[in-house]
Amino acid sequence: MALIVQKFGGTSVKSPENRKAVLNHILRAKEKGYDVVVVVSAMGRLGDPYATDTLIDLLKAQGSKVCPKNQDLIMSCGEIISAAVMASYIEAQGVKAEAITGFQAGIVTTADFGNADIIKVDPVPIKEKIKEGKVIVVAGFQGRTERDEITTLGRGGSDTTAVVLGGYLKADLVEIYTDVPGIAVTDPRIIPEAPFIPNISFDEVIAMAKNGAKVIHPRAVSAAKEFNLPLRIKSTFDVVDGTLVGPEESDFIISGITLQKNLIIAKFSREKEFTDEEIRKLHRISLDGVVYTNDAGEKAVIIEKSQRNAAFNLAQELRTKPELCKNISKLSAVYKDTAGLKSINQNITALLFAEKIPVIAQKDFNNCSTFLVKGQDAERSVKVVFDEYFH
Repeated sequence: MALIVQKFGGTSVKSPENRKAVLNHILRAKEKGYDVVVVVSAMGRLGDPYATDTLIDLLKAQGSKVCPKNQDLIMSCGEIISAAVMASYIEAQGVKAEAITGFQAGIVTTADFGNADIIKVDPVPIKEKIKEGKVIVVAGFQGRTERDEITTLGRGGSDTTAVVLGGYLKADLVEIYTDVPGIAVTDPRIIPEAPFIPNISFDEVIAMAKNGAKVIHPRAVSAAKEFNLPLRIKSTFDVVDGTLVGPEESDFIISGITLQKNLIIAKFSREKEFTDEEIRKLHRISLDGVVYTNDAGEKAVIIEKSQRNAAFNLAQELRTKPELCKNISKLSAVYKDTAGLKSINQNITALLFAEKIPVIAQKDFNNCSTFLVKGQDAERSVKVVFDEYFH
Protein backbone atom coordinates (compact mmCIF):
# COMPACT_ATOMS: atom_id res chain seq x y z
CA MET A 1 0.00 0.00 0.00
CA ALA A 2 1.20 3.53 -0.78
CA LEU A 3 2.49 5.59 2.16
CA ILE A 4 2.06 9.30 2.76
CA VAL A 5 3.64 11.47 5.48
CA GLN A 6 1.62 14.52 6.50
CA LYS A 7 3.14 17.27 8.61
CA PHE A 8 1.03 19.87 10.43
CA GLY A 9 2.48 23.01 12.00
CA GLY A 10 1.66 24.81 15.22
CA THR A 11 -1.12 26.96 13.76
CA SER A 12 -2.80 23.86 12.32
CA VAL A 13 -3.08 22.12 15.70
CA LYS A 14 -3.57 25.08 18.05
CA SER A 15 -7.37 25.00 18.40
CA PRO A 16 -10.19 22.42 18.26
CA GLU A 17 -11.50 23.95 15.01
CA ASN A 18 -8.08 23.75 13.39
CA ARG A 19 -7.50 20.22 14.61
CA LYS A 20 -10.76 19.17 12.94
CA ALA A 21 -9.38 20.53 9.65
CA VAL A 22 -6.23 18.45 10.26
CA LEU A 23 -8.36 15.41 10.96
CA ASN A 24 -10.21 15.82 7.65
CA HIS A 25 -6.93 15.68 5.68
CA ILE A 26 -5.82 12.55 7.54
CA LEU A 27 -9.14 10.78 7.01
CA ARG A 28 -9.20 11.81 3.35
CA ALA A 29 -5.78 10.21 2.83
CA LYS A 30 -6.99 7.02 4.54
CA GLU A 31 -10.07 6.96 2.30
CA LYS A 32 -7.78 7.12 -0.74
CA GLY A 33 -6.07 3.96 0.48
CA TYR A 34 -2.86 5.43 1.91
CA ASP A 35 -1.02 4.28 4.99
CA VAL A 36 -0.57 7.53 6.91
CA VAL A 37 2.19 8.82 9.17
CA VAL A 38 1.47 12.21 10.72
CA VAL A 39 4.11 14.58 12.13
CA VAL A 40 2.98 17.46 14.36
CA SER A 41 4.51 20.60 15.82
CA ALA A 42 3.74 22.10 19.22
CA MET A 43 0.40 23.90 19.52
CA GLY A 44 0.37 27.58 18.62
CA ARG A 45 2.95 30.30 19.15
CA LEU A 46 4.49 32.19 22.08
CA GLY A 47 1.81 32.86 24.69
CA ASP A 48 -0.18 29.75 23.87
CA PRO A 49 0.09 27.35 26.84
CA TYR A 50 1.85 24.44 25.09
CA ALA A 51 3.90 26.37 22.50
CA THR A 52 7.64 25.71 22.52
CA ASP A 53 8.56 29.32 23.37
CA THR A 54 6.11 29.29 26.28
CA LEU A 55 7.71 26.15 27.69
CA ILE A 56 11.21 27.66 27.37
CA ASP A 57 10.04 30.70 29.34
CA LEU A 58 9.23 28.39 32.28
CA LEU A 59 12.95 27.63 32.54
CA LYS A 60 14.14 31.19 31.91
CA ALA A 61 11.86 32.54 34.64
CA GLN A 62 14.35 31.33 37.26
CA GLY A 63 16.92 33.80 35.99
CA SER A 64 19.86 31.38 36.00
CA LYS A 65 21.63 29.94 32.96
CA VAL A 66 19.55 27.20 31.33
CA CYS A 67 21.17 23.81 30.85
CA PRO A 68 20.91 22.87 27.12
CA LYS A 69 19.90 19.29 27.98
CA ASN A 70 17.12 20.51 30.28
CA GLN A 71 15.97 22.99 27.67
CA ASP A 72 15.71 20.28 25.01
CA LEU A 73 13.82 18.09 27.46
CA ILE A 74 11.14 20.71 28.06
CA MET A 75 11.13 21.85 24.42
CA SER A 76 10.23 18.32 23.31
CA CYS A 77 7.06 18.34 25.44
CA GLY A 78 4.95 20.59 23.20
CA GLU A 79 5.14 18.22 20.23
CA ILE A 80 4.42 15.20 22.44
CA ILE A 81 1.25 16.88 23.72
CA SER A 82 0.18 17.65 20.13
CA ALA A 83 0.81 14.05 19.05
CA ALA A 84 -1.27 12.62 21.90
CA VAL A 85 -4.14 15.04 21.27
CA MET A 86 -4.22 14.39 17.49
CA ALA A 87 -4.12 10.63 18.01
CA SER A 88 -7.18 10.94 20.26
CA TYR A 89 -9.03 12.93 17.56
CA ILE A 90 -8.30 10.19 15.01
CA GLU A 91 -9.35 7.38 17.34
CA ALA A 92 -12.62 9.19 18.08
CA GLN A 93 -13.49 8.63 14.40
CA GLY A 94 -13.10 4.88 14.76
CA VAL A 95 -9.64 4.80 13.10
CA LYS A 96 -6.81 3.11 14.98
CA ALA A 97 -4.02 5.55 15.86
CA GLU A 98 -0.99 5.76 18.11
CA ALA A 99 1.06 8.75 19.25
CA ILE A 100 4.81 8.27 19.58
CA THR A 101 7.75 10.50 20.42
CA GLY A 102 10.58 11.21 18.00
CA PHE A 103 12.87 8.90 19.93
CA GLN A 104 10.27 6.09 19.89
CA ALA A 105 10.13 6.65 16.13
CA GLY A 106 13.78 5.60 15.90
CA ILE A 107 15.24 9.06 15.17
CA VAL A 108 18.91 9.21 16.21
CA THR A 109 20.67 12.58 16.21
CA THR A 110 23.92 14.33 16.99
CA ALA A 111 24.40 15.68 20.53
CA ASP A 112 24.07 19.33 19.43
CA PHE A 113 21.34 20.25 21.89
CA GLY A 114 18.92 22.80 20.46
CA ASN A 115 20.08 22.28 16.87
CA ALA A 116 20.77 18.57 16.40
CA ASP A 117 21.11 16.89 13.02
CA ILE A 118 19.49 13.55 12.25
CA ILE A 119 22.13 10.83 11.84
CA LYS A 120 19.83 7.94 11.03
CA VAL A 121 16.33 6.57 11.51
CA ASP A 122 15.37 3.01 12.40
CA PRO A 123 12.12 2.61 10.40
CA VAL A 124 11.15 -0.73 11.99
CA PRO A 125 9.10 0.63 14.96
CA ILE A 126 6.83 2.68 12.70
CA LYS A 127 6.59 -0.03 10.03
CA GLU A 128 5.45 -2.56 12.64
CA LYS A 129 2.73 -0.21 13.87
CA ILE A 130 1.58 0.51 10.30
CA LYS A 131 1.14 -3.25 9.79
CA GLU A 132 -1.35 -3.11 12.66
CA GLY A 133 -3.48 -0.72 10.58
CA LYS A 134 -2.70 2.33 12.68
CA VAL A 135 -2.22 5.97 11.78
CA ILE A 136 1.07 6.87 13.49
CA VAL A 137 1.27 10.38 14.93
CA VAL A 138 4.90 11.35 15.53
CA ALA A 139 6.03 14.25 17.71
CA GLY A 140 8.19 16.35 15.38
CA PHE A 141 11.28 18.42 16.10
CA GLN A 142 12.99 15.81 18.30
CA GLY A 143 15.10 12.69 18.55
CA ARG A 144 17.67 11.07 20.79
CA THR A 145 21.43 10.76 20.85
CA GLU A 146 23.17 7.41 20.76
CA ARG A 147 23.42 7.81 24.56
CA ASP A 148 19.59 8.14 24.76
CA GLU A 149 19.61 11.88 25.54
CA ILE A 150 16.62 13.81 24.19
CA THR A 151 17.48 16.42 21.56
CA THR A 152 15.63 18.97 19.45
CA LEU A 153 16.33 19.77 15.81
CA GLY A 154 16.25 23.55 15.73
CA ARG A 155 14.26 25.83 13.44
CA GLY A 156 12.18 23.92 10.90
CA GLY A 157 12.75 20.73 12.87
CA SER A 158 9.27 19.27 12.35
CA ASP A 159 9.54 19.78 8.58
CA THR A 160 12.86 17.95 8.68
CA THR A 161 11.35 15.17 10.82
CA ALA A 162 8.60 14.60 8.27
CA VAL A 163 10.93 14.53 5.27
CA VAL A 164 13.58 12.29 6.82
CA LEU A 165 10.96 9.88 8.13
CA GLY A 166 9.43 9.84 4.65
CA GLY A 167 12.82 9.03 3.17
CA TYR A 168 13.56 6.14 5.50
CA LEU A 169 10.01 4.79 5.24
CA LYS A 170 10.17 5.07 1.42
CA ALA A 171 7.04 7.19 1.37
CA ASP A 172 5.44 8.12 -1.94
CA LEU A 173 4.87 11.73 -0.90
CA VAL A 174 5.35 14.15 2.00
CA GLU A 175 2.70 16.82 2.50
CA ILE A 176 3.65 19.93 4.50
CA TYR A 177 0.50 21.70 5.71
CA THR A 178 0.69 25.38 6.60
CA ASP A 179 -1.65 28.35 6.83
CA VAL A 180 -0.99 29.38 3.19
CA PRO A 181 -2.05 27.53 0.01
CA GLY A 182 1.44 26.77 -1.28
CA ILE A 183 4.58 28.71 -2.19
CA ALA A 184 3.98 32.18 -3.66
CA VAL A 185 6.52 33.85 -5.92
CA THR A 186 6.89 36.53 -3.24
CA ASP A 187 5.43 37.51 0.11
CA PRO A 188 1.68 38.18 -0.39
CA ARG A 189 1.89 40.76 2.39
CA ILE A 190 4.01 42.84 0.01
CA ILE A 191 2.35 41.81 -3.27
CA PRO A 192 -1.23 40.63 -2.53
CA GLU A 193 -1.70 39.42 -6.13
CA ALA A 194 1.48 37.29 -6.11
CA PRO A 195 0.67 33.95 -7.79
CA PHE A 196 1.23 30.61 -6.11
CA ILE A 197 3.57 28.22 -7.91
CA PRO A 198 2.08 24.89 -9.11
CA ASN A 199 5.44 23.09 -9.25
CA ILE A 200 9.04 24.02 -8.53
CA SER A 201 12.41 22.30 -8.18
CA PHE A 202 14.21 21.37 -4.97
CA ASP A 203 17.07 23.75 -5.82
CA GLU A 204 14.77 26.70 -6.44
CA VAL A 205 13.02 26.22 -3.08
CA ILE A 206 16.34 25.76 -1.26
CA ALA A 207 17.52 29.09 -2.69
CA MET A 208 14.26 30.80 -1.71
CA ALA A 209 14.34 29.37 1.82
CA LYS A 210 17.99 30.30 2.37
CA ASN A 211 17.19 33.86 1.33
CA GLY A 212 14.23 34.48 3.58
CA ALA A 213 11.16 32.57 2.34
CA LYS A 214 9.42 31.19 5.45
CA VAL A 215 7.21 28.42 4.05
CA ILE A 216 9.68 25.57 4.63
CA HIS A 217 13.18 25.27 6.09
CA PRO A 218 16.05 24.72 3.60
CA ARG A 219 17.33 21.76 5.64
CA ALA A 220 14.05 19.91 5.03
CA VAL A 221 14.14 20.59 1.28
CA SER A 222 17.78 19.51 1.08
CA ALA A 223 16.79 16.23 2.75
CA ALA A 224 13.93 15.79 0.26
CA LYS A 225 16.37 16.32 -2.62
CA GLU A 226 18.76 13.75 -1.14
CA PHE A 227 15.96 11.17 -0.95
CA ASN A 228 14.43 12.37 -4.26
CA LEU A 229 11.19 12.54 -2.32
CA PRO A 230 8.44 14.84 -3.66
CA LEU A 231 6.96 17.40 -1.28
CA ARG A 232 3.63 19.10 -1.53
CA ILE A 233 3.18 22.40 0.33
CA LYS A 234 -0.49 23.15 0.94
CA SER A 235 -2.98 24.75 3.31
CA THR A 236 -4.62 22.99 6.23
CA PHE A 237 -7.71 25.09 5.68
CA ASP A 238 -8.67 24.26 2.09
CA VAL A 239 -8.35 21.44 -0.44
CA VAL A 240 -6.34 23.09 -3.24
CA ASP A 241 -3.35 21.18 -4.61
CA GLY A 242 -0.74 23.65 -3.36
CA THR A 243 2.85 23.55 -4.64
CA LEU A 244 4.64 20.37 -5.68
CA VAL A 245 8.38 20.44 -4.96
CA GLY A 246 10.49 17.93 -6.87
CA PRO A 247 13.09 17.60 -9.60
CA GLU A 248 11.03 19.54 -12.17
CA GLU A 249 11.74 23.27 -12.46
CA SER A 250 9.04 25.93 -12.36
CA ASP A 251 7.59 27.47 -15.51
CA PHE A 252 8.33 31.04 -14.41
CA ILE A 253 11.42 32.97 -15.56
CA ILE A 254 11.80 34.10 -11.95
CA SER A 255 10.37 31.60 -9.49
CA GLY A 256 10.90 33.57 -6.31
CA ILE A 257 11.48 37.12 -5.06
CA THR A 258 12.49 37.11 -1.40
CA LEU A 259 13.28 39.86 1.06
CA GLN A 260 15.20 39.89 4.35
CA LYS A 261 14.96 43.09 6.37
CA ASN A 262 16.66 44.85 9.30
CA LEU A 263 20.13 43.50 8.54
CA ILE A 264 23.50 44.89 9.61
CA ILE A 265 26.33 44.88 7.09
CA ALA A 266 30.03 45.60 7.45
CA LYS A 267 31.69 47.15 4.39
CA PHE A 268 35.43 46.95 3.74
CA SER A 269 37.15 49.19 1.22
CA ARG A 270 40.72 49.83 0.11
CA GLU A 271 42.63 50.43 -3.11
CA LYS A 272 44.59 47.17 -2.99
CA GLU A 273 42.71 44.09 -4.21
CA PHE A 274 41.66 41.54 -1.59
CA THR A 275 43.51 38.22 -1.62
CA ASP A 276 41.77 34.82 -1.53
CA GLU A 277 42.88 34.32 2.08
CA GLU A 278 41.45 37.72 3.06
CA ILE A 279 38.15 36.83 1.37
CA ARG A 280 38.07 33.62 3.42
CA LYS A 281 38.45 35.71 6.60
CA LEU A 282 35.48 37.83 5.55
CA HIS A 283 33.46 34.66 5.00
CA ARG A 284 34.13 33.60 8.60
CA ILE A 285 32.29 36.58 10.11
CA SER A 286 29.49 36.54 7.52
CA LEU A 287 26.05 35.57 8.81
CA ASP A 288 24.98 33.95 5.54
CA GLY A 289 28.42 32.82 4.39
CA VAL A 290 28.45 35.28 1.47
CA VAL A 291 30.82 38.11 0.60
CA TYR A 292 29.07 40.75 -1.50
CA THR A 293 30.80 43.23 -3.80
CA ASN A 294 30.06 46.39 -5.80
CA ASP A 295 31.49 48.32 -8.75
CA ALA A 296 33.79 50.30 -6.44
CA GLY A 297 35.52 47.07 -5.37
CA GLU A 298 34.15 47.25 -1.82
CA LYS A 299 33.40 44.02 0.02
CA ALA A 300 30.37 43.67 2.29
CA VAL A 301 29.17 40.97 4.67
CA ILE A 302 25.99 40.61 6.68
CA ILE A 303 26.85 40.24 10.35
CA GLU A 304 25.20 39.55 13.68
CA LYS A 305 25.05 42.50 16.07
CA SER A 306 27.46 40.61 18.32
CA GLN A 307 30.03 40.49 15.49
CA ARG A 308 30.59 44.25 15.30
CA ASN A 309 33.85 44.16 17.24
CA ALA A 310 35.05 41.22 15.17
CA ALA A 311 34.34 43.24 12.02
CA PHE A 312 36.36 46.24 13.28
CA ASN A 313 39.23 43.98 14.38
CA LEU A 314 39.26 42.29 10.97
CA ALA A 315 39.26 45.70 9.27
CA GLN A 316 42.39 46.65 11.22
CA GLU A 317 44.05 43.37 10.29
CA LEU A 318 43.21 43.85 6.60
CA ARG A 319 44.17 47.53 6.73
CA THR A 320 40.83 48.57 5.34
CA LYS A 321 38.37 51.30 6.10
CA PRO A 322 35.38 49.68 7.88
CA GLU A 323 31.81 50.94 7.75
CA LEU A 324 28.81 49.49 9.58
CA CYS A 325 25.39 50.03 7.99
CA LYS A 326 22.12 49.30 9.77
CA ASN A 327 18.59 48.78 8.44
CA ILE A 328 19.78 47.04 5.28
CA SER A 329 17.58 44.67 3.28
CA LYS A 330 18.54 41.78 1.01
CA LEU A 331 16.53 41.36 -2.17
CA SER A 332 16.93 37.96 -3.87
CA ALA A 333 15.63 36.82 -7.25
CA VAL A 334 15.56 33.04 -7.65
CA TYR A 335 15.34 31.32 -11.02
CA LYS A 336 15.96 27.94 -12.59
CA ASP A 337 19.51 26.93 -13.49
CA THR A 338 18.65 27.05 -17.19
CA ALA A 339 17.69 30.73 -17.06
CA GLY A 340 20.10 33.35 -18.39
CA LEU A 341 21.92 34.44 -15.22
CA LYS A 342 23.77 37.36 -16.78
CA SER A 343 20.74 38.82 -18.58
CA ILE A 344 18.47 38.55 -15.51
CA ASN A 345 21.08 40.10 -13.23
CA GLN A 346 21.75 42.95 -15.66
CA ASN A 347 18.04 43.56 -16.14
CA ILE A 348 17.31 43.75 -12.40
CA THR A 349 20.31 46.02 -11.85
CA ALA A 350 19.00 48.34 -14.60
CA LEU A 351 15.46 48.26 -13.15
CA LEU A 352 16.68 49.27 -9.69
CA PHE A 353 18.87 52.02 -11.17
CA ALA A 354 15.94 53.38 -13.19
CA GLU A 355 13.82 53.52 -10.05
CA LYS A 356 16.63 55.31 -8.18
CA ILE A 357 17.14 52.40 -5.77
CA PRO A 358 20.87 52.30 -4.94
CA VAL A 359 22.45 48.84 -4.79
CA ILE A 360 24.99 48.78 -1.95
CA ALA A 361 26.51 45.47 -3.07
CA GLN A 362 25.42 42.26 -4.78
CA LYS A 363 26.25 38.61 -5.42
CA ASP A 364 25.27 36.18 -8.16
CA PHE A 365 24.83 32.41 -7.87
CA ASN A 366 23.85 29.71 -10.36
CA ASN A 367 20.14 30.17 -9.71
CA CYS A 368 19.92 33.34 -7.63
CA SER A 369 20.95 36.99 -7.72
CA THR A 370 21.06 38.98 -4.47
CA PHE A 371 21.12 42.75 -3.94
CA LEU A 372 21.73 44.70 -0.74
CA VAL A 373 19.57 47.82 -0.59
CA LYS A 374 18.61 50.39 2.02
CA GLY A 375 15.72 49.45 4.29
CA GLN A 376 13.63 52.34 3.03
CA ASP A 377 13.79 50.85 -0.49
CA ALA A 378 13.08 47.23 0.52
CA GLU A 379 9.46 46.67 -0.43
CA ARG A 380 9.67 49.00 -3.42
CA SER A 381 12.52 46.91 -4.83
CA VAL A 382 10.35 43.78 -4.60
CA LYS A 383 7.53 45.54 -6.44
CA VAL A 384 9.88 46.73 -9.19
CA VAL A 385 11.09 43.20 -9.92
CA PHE A 386 7.60 41.69 -9.62
CA ASP A 387 6.07 44.22 -12.01
CA GLU A 388 8.78 43.50 -14.61
CA TYR A 389 8.38 39.72 -14.61
CA PHE A 390 4.74 39.14 -13.65
CA HIS A 391 2.75 41.99 -15.22
